[in-house]
Amino acid sequence: MRLLTERVDSGLRELWTDEDTVEFQVDAARAHDVLRTLRDDEELSFFMLADAAAVDYGSGERFEVVYHLFSWKHPGWLRIRAHVNRADPRITSITDLWEGAMFHEREMYDMMGIVFEGNRDLRRIYMSPDYRSFPQRRDFVLPDDAADSAAAGVNPLERSETWDLDRLRQAPGVTFPPSEFRDDAPAEGPHDGVQDGETATDKSRPR
Repeated sequence: MRLLTERVDSGLRELWTDEDTVEFQVDAARAHDVLRTLRDDEELSFFMLADAAAVDYGSGERFEVVYHLFSWKHPGWLRIRAHVNRADPRITSITDLWEGAMFHEREMYDMMGIVFEGNRDLRRIYMSPDYRSFPQRRDFVLPDDAADSAAAGVNPLERSETWDLDRLRQAPGVTFPPSEFRDDAPAEGPHDGVQDGETATDKSRPR
C-alpha cells in the first residue's frame, strides 16, 4: 500500500485491500499513466494484465473500466477501477502496454459503447457492424425493445409481428432416406437392411 502511494502519487482513491487483492480508483484521464508505472516500475513490476472489463452503475451514473494486474513480486492481485464519463465514454487504450488488451477493449466497445482512443482496430467483436445498441448497458431494455432503449436502438426485427409466416410455412420439411427400419415397412428376416456388411444407415451417410 505504501509503495503504491509513493510510486503512483496522489490521485488514488478508495484504496482497499483484503487477503489477496489490492484495489483503488483513478480517473480515466490518469489510468494509462498509472498502468504504465505499475508495469514498468522495478519495485512494482505488475507485468501481466489478467483481465479488463467494464461496469455500468446504472442510468445517470458512471461507467468503470476495471483492470486486474499480477506481479511475481507481490502476494496480491491489483485491481484498478478507472472512472469513465457516461455522457462521453472515452478512455486511452492500453494496447501499447499490453497487446492482448485489444480484444478486451473491442468487447467493451461492442457491449458498452466505451471508446478506447488509440486502439488501432476498435470495431465490434460480437454484434454486426451496423448494430447501434450496446447490449450490456443497464439502460438497454430488451433486444425486442432495443429501438426504445436509451442505449440507442435498432429496428425491432425479432418482434413476432415482423415474421413472414407464409415464407416459413412454405419452407421444405425435413426428409429422410428410405429405410427398411420404418414402422410402416414390411417385416423381413433377421438381417433386414444389411447388404455386404453395410446397413441402409451407412449408405445414407456422405462418404
